Amino acid sequence: MPLIFSISKIRGSSTCRSGLTPPKSPDRSATASSATRDLAVVQEVIVLGSGVAGLTAALAAAEAGAAVHVIEQEDFFGGTTALSGGVAWMPNNHLMEPNGVDDSNADALMYLREVVDGEADFDLLEVFVRDARSAALWVEELTPLHWDSLPYPDYFPECLGGRLGHRSLEPRGWPVPEEIARQIRPAPNVPLPVAYGELLAGMPPRQELERRQGRGILTMGRALVAGLFSAAIQRGVGFEAGRRIGSLSDLPESSSVVLATGGFERSRDLCVEHLGREIPGVTGVPGLRGDGLAIAAQVGADMGNMKEAWWCPSTVFPGELIDGEQLFRLLLTERARPGSLMVDGGGRRFVNESLNYNDAGRVLVQMPRLRPDGAVGWLIFDSSYRRRYHLGTIRNDAPDPEWLISGSSLEEIESELGIPVGQLEETVLEFNQGASRGVDTRFQRGQSAYDRFVGDSTSPHPNLGEVTTPPFYALPVIPGCLGTKGGPLTDEDGRVLSKGVPVPGLYAVGNVAANPLGTAYPGAGGTIGPHLVFGRRAGRSAARDGR
Repeated sequence: MPLIFSISKIRGSSTCRSGLTPPKSPDRSATASSATRDLAVVQEVIVLGSGVAGLTAALAAAEAGAAVHVIEQEDFFGGTTALSGGVAWMPNNHLMEPNGVDDSNADALMYLREVVDGEADFDLLEVFVRDARSAALWVEELTPLHWDSLPYPDYFPECLGGRLGHRSLEPRGWPVPEEIARQIRPAPNVPLPVAYGELLAGMPPRQELERRQGRGILTMGRALVAGLFSAAIQRGVGFEAGRRIGSLSDLPESSSVVLATGGFERSRDLCVEHLGREIPGVTGVPGLRGDGLAIAAQVGADMGNMKEAWWCPSTVFPGELIDGEQLFRLLLTERARPGSLMVDGGGRRFVNESLNYNDAGRVLVQMPRLRPDGAVGWLIFDSSYRRRYHLGTIRNDAPDPEWLISGSSLEEIESELGIPVGQLEETVLEFNQGASRGVDTRFQRGQSAYDRFVGDSTSPHPNLGEVTTPPFYALPVIPGCLGTKGGPLTDEDGRVLSKGVPVPGLYAVGNVAANPLGTAYPGAGGTIGPHLVFGRRAGRSAARDGR
């Protein structure tokens, strides 16, 4: 049964990527004749989707005076944002200087030009950098949210313009009223009220977690969604859940429409067509099958960046479900910590395990599958690692789950995984020889400041440690993504382009749109940051535009 929260019903139904040549940006000098219109606010703005991009667009349109309605096809609001860390990469933000970090728009753009390639759009990236600070402040002004600054380095901090921390912001946990919280999508991947920064630094004590639960505190992506959602409700935005829109003809002709329906990562056919393969380890919500892409195609939208996704390594804990389907977990700190390494089906290392998840995931999608769940390799670790670190939601002092692959020797692990006899032992021996000296001559693990940050700062080396103490363990490594990043091309206000000309009254923001970053992922929150900026711009423009 659809959830309704509305004041009115909708009418009718590790190294720097240097030496790259920046691609040309699309020509946006053309404008549709119908785009020149009276700037009076239109009667309605309809937003399809309720992740961070859609909620930001809805809030901005309502602030501008429009009557706004959000339609979500799922039974809860928040989309994949609710499952995320809620972190936003916002260069030159207002919390950098108080944390002793100098930044500038010029340095941020220099950095982006170093790391961005593929179908990047530097016109839009300039808009993003210019608006990032004001968008972050705007969120604090209009919502119950407050940002905390993270000492998280850029993913390529050694590049020109890179920073060693504080370009990434996370929403501070806050006590969310029950009538709001019950409408936000649950996050089975992070069921406890833990901040993203705490996941990296170590879990809070049980007593603190119990205190937060008793106060109804939400954190990470759910906190971000709840803040935007509650602010939108205060501005009179109407919300409807459990309704799927397949065509613009299903909506009032006088309205502006903002597509914020997410990507197509859950559509096997679209992934095979555009990405060249099915993506088994998708970490987002199950309903993302390209609905907004189909709507944009109906109006002849120009498409871009269709071969790209926000790649990541993922894994599975059997029995963990989301909407009745297997939940896939992002592998982040687990593979960066000392006492672990990743191997392929032949028992050989294939990448710097501490590499940022986008570039590590890009390697994984090229590898052959080893078993039906899509695994292409294994995270190998020993009992010292198991006793020291939490494994997802499995505490370090908890008994081993029955499904966790283990063996009293590396030979047993080889036999269990089908690795050629002696190959894993040889790989671990070579790895241990380097780890004992704090070096990785094969993949330079631990050389980048980013590697060291996501490792264990309390260990003699944050990323490298010998794997020697039985029993040994293996966790499947599965190619995945946080979402796709291709779709209709847009201008700086999120207007969908057709033959280079804006389609009147139609906008696209978030993962449904062609992302201006091309192949790149500049830092933690590189998805949400641009979504906030362009969601705000699209909402403001949509309030003064119509079909």
